[in-house]
Amino acid sequence: MRWYFNVFMFSIITSLLMNCVPTIQTKVTKQPEMKSVFYLPAEVITVEENRVTIRVEKPTLFEGDDKLALQLAQGIIDNSYLLEGKETNLNQSRARVTNVIGNDIVLEILEKSHSFKTSERVRIFLEKKIIAIKDFEVIMGRNKAVAKYVQEDVTTALVNSGQFNVVERLKLKSILEELELSQTGIMDSKSAKQAGKLLGADVILTGTLAATGEEWNVNLRIVNAATGLIVAAINKVASLHELKAESFRDIESIDGKFEDNNSVLAGWNIGTKLERKIGKGGFQKVYIDDKQGAKGTGSIAMEFKLGSERLKKNNIQAKIRNRLKRDLCNYSGIKFYIKATKDITARFHLTDSEKGSVNEENWVRNILVTKDWNEIYVPFNSLALNRGKAQKHGTNQILELKYVEKIEWMADERNVELGTEGIIWLDEVSFF
Repeated sequence: MRWYFNVFMFSIITSLLMNCVPTIQTKVTKQPEMKSVFYLPAEVITVEENRVTIRVEKPTLFEGDDKLALQLAQGIIDNSYLLEGKETNLNQSRARVTNVIGNDIVLEILEKSHSFKTSERVRIFLEKKIIAIKDFEVIMGRNKAVAKYVQEDVTTALVNSGQFNVVERLKLKSILEELELSQTGIMDSKSAKQAGKLLGADVILTGTLAATGEEWNVNLRIVNAATGLIVAAINKVASLHELKAESFRDIESIDGKFEDNNSVLAGWNIGTKLERKIGKGGFQKVYIDDKQGAKGTGSIAMEFKLGSERLKKNNIQAKIRNRLKRDLCNYSGIKFYIKATKDITARFHLTDSEKGSVNEENWVRNILVTKDWNEIYVPFNSLALNRGKAQKHGTNQILELKYVEKIEWMADERNVELGTEGIIWLDEVSFF
């Protein structure tokens, strides 16, 4: 009897324990779908036969954020919800936009009859538009890089708003070259219509920045590509402090194909340097070599000779450097092709900083460079810290991928004998 009792109690306890174990659920998270059609609520103001005027209510998409790029994006969206000449739907009726004056929209109803009445609440539907953004230009001021950073922030905001598809920059560049138009500056009506037709764009955006005193004056022009006419001009003023290039960081993959000298604009140290850090009798010359490439195109090359003795306290080194400030949080490492005139051990350097600090840390890894092209992968978590410099400056000794200051490939006296000379080629650089 006792045996039956024990079995009975064991069964009850087991059942209770099983019921206490939480059920494991697999949660499937769906990515939000970006709608291609939106609508604005509106009120009918006047009705004259098939001509209807409505007053639309425009939403504030970036409410509570005073960042310049978001203010500019809001202005662009507000002024291009509806474009003259475009067809749309007013409730269920097909209509053509004939005039846009602020929030008042004049429509031609394309159907034979309609029943719209004054003061009636209606909806006007919007299709996602295609926008081509010409490179913004600094027309006054030394810091030319500010235009690029403002443009990138505005572009990101426009895409995130769900109102636009953005024309690829390479496609825009190709069309502008075909029409023999500058990548920067302002289009005239005829060229805007030509470019819009070839790009399939609804809107073309141009912009200029000017430094005046303690402020940046930002001017944008929104062009209706179908008519070539300027829809709106937007002007915003920001402090010089807000638009310091140091506060912006590139998040795109590196421009490392070296097919032409445009690579100079991407932060590479093209040019010749003599002695000093390279040592007595040393030199380096960094240039684009259009005859050597890992995949048949050009590469960046460094011809060098390490000097015989130091002229400063630093190690003797020749280097290929990219000094563009970056946020690499979305990447795991860097890959590239590299070769040299002789087998050497080179050093890869990544330099970071801390938020709000001017002190930098060096993260390093040795790489074997041979006379043949080899593809090298360098995961960021494989880099070792130069602790001497970090301890000297009291940095946090943590790799801050959000604040990358520069990346370098170098022939350094710690790995390469003084007096060594040769050429190092680098190609197909990208982040992964």
